[in-house]
Amino acid sequence: MGLIIGDLPRVNACRRPDGVALVDQRSRRTWREFDHRVDRLARVLLDDLALGEQQTVAILSENRNEYIELMFAASRAGLRWTGLNTRHHRDEMSYQLVDSEARVLIHDAHFRDVAIELASAIGLPTIELGEEYESLLLAARDLPFESHADEDLPYALTYTSGTTGVARGALITSRNDLALASSLVVATETRVDDVFCVMLPLFHKGGQFSTMHPMGLGQTLVVLASPDPAVVFDAIEREKVSVFVSVPTVMRMLVEHRRGAGAGHDLSSIRHVAYGSNPIPIDQIRDFSGTFDCDLSQIGGIGTEGGVGLSLSSADHRLALQNPDREHILRSCGTVQPRVEMRLVDEAGNEVATDEIGEMTFRGDAYIPGYLNQPEANARLWRDGWLYSGDLGRRDRDGYVYYVERLGGRIKTGGESVLAREVEEVLMLHPSVESASVLGVPDERWGEAITAVVVLKQVAEEAADMESLLRDHVRSHLSGYKVPKTIHFVEQMPLTALGKIARGEVKSLVRSRSGQATAAGR
Repeated sequence: MGLIIGDLPRVNACRRPDGVALVDQRSRRTWREFDHRVDRLARVLLDDLALGEQQTVAILSENRNEYIELMFAASRAGLRWTGLNTRHHRDEMSYQLVDSEARVLIHDAHFRDVAIELASAIGLPTIELGEEYESLLLAARDLPFESHADEDLPYALTYTSGTTGVARGALITSRNDLALASSLVVATETRVDDVFCVMLPLFHKGGQFSTMHPMGLGQTLVVLASPDPAVVFDAIEREKVSVFVSVPTVMRMLVEHRRGAGAGHDLSSIRHVAYGSNPIPIDQIRDFSGTFDCDLSQIGGIGTEGGVGLSLSSADHRLALQNPDREHILRSCGTVQPRVEMRLVDEAGNEVATDEIGEMTFRGDAYIPGYLNQPEANARLWRDGWLYSGDLGRRDRDGYVYYVERLGGRIKTGGESVLAREVEEVLMLHPSVESASVLGVPDERWGEAITAVVVLKQVAEEAADMESLLRDHVRSHLSGYKVPKTIHFVEQMPLTALGKIARGEVKSLVRSRSGQATAAGR
């Protein structure tokens, strides 16, 4: 038995009761106020809604202070919370509500119509953030909770981003997120006077990274509804934000805004930016560092299932940006974090040698016990005490780990094994290509035919000519059997909420186009 996430507001209210805990566009909360509101909210969930242990509270809202209150109140009351992806289709939201066994849906006014429709179809009560929510808190009993102190009790149910097309509810315990918060102290090189900012969505682990870290330390968190650059710059200037976590897509937006409408903002408070989610070109790292004149660190690992297992420090970034001989480490995920073990293993579970490719496996307190109602997936996830990530990587002699591809990214074509990632990287070298995704499509002759989906920087007049040019480009860099048999051009790549390529949607797109081509040929 030990400390739980729901205890943190109380702990920090004792340490610095009048210190600012949360700031959003509507309100500011001291740690004392935050703790009292979490107590009252826990009473509402248990007394007014009659929720029982480990039942689920669903949230459909943009980032705001009340969202974070719900996260902590769920833990304090022995419940679970799950955040609905605001970009999802209603059918996907409905799936999550049913799969998570949600007992109430709490939403903001922006999603009122969707929430009422979803809740009515399933038979859930709803609470709207604002007057209704505040009235319930005001009427609730203001009695402190005795902590249940079970750090292994799941308090959050975070659904995977669905890059493979299968969304699963990851059961997250207090032990997991307290370990995550501890690892981020190292990864973001935190100082005692830092002011943090969360701009990534709270329904995703990226937003949760940005929240649990400052909440664990008792520091101030500035909560932004979105990563809109104008909103971000205003908040940084107003609140003197010094640290935030970002992703490559957002970083590009921030650089562009800084060079345009955001040129006049005072952003001198920014000290450190941590980034992650997907690979980032070295030129973009250099561009961001030069634009904002701040330290950078990269965070990596397995994401929803375990948070930060790898990091590339600011010292590594400075060295690599100044020394061409060390630039290659910017392509890595860094080195293994303290209090985390990682092995790279082959298909038989044997550890591979330096510079050989293997599946990344982890163990440590940050890694989830499993998924909700997914016994087969859990059996694949945990084997012999190690969490199998499904990511392929290699480790060099200096200990830097390089992400290669998802395990499913191996394509077997004509008896040869091809990594989708290496074909994608070559396609991205072509000056006309904005983004690319490569996959294997079942084929009678080849077993799997290498197929690419490409977004061009400018629409080509003759796609057939561009397809031929890109094939020649790949052939000039890789073996002939690695050249895509088919290239599909799209205006926009399907993306997850954090800007990752949604591989499941890419597969659906290819299946759809392949079906159309087959029908047309009949």
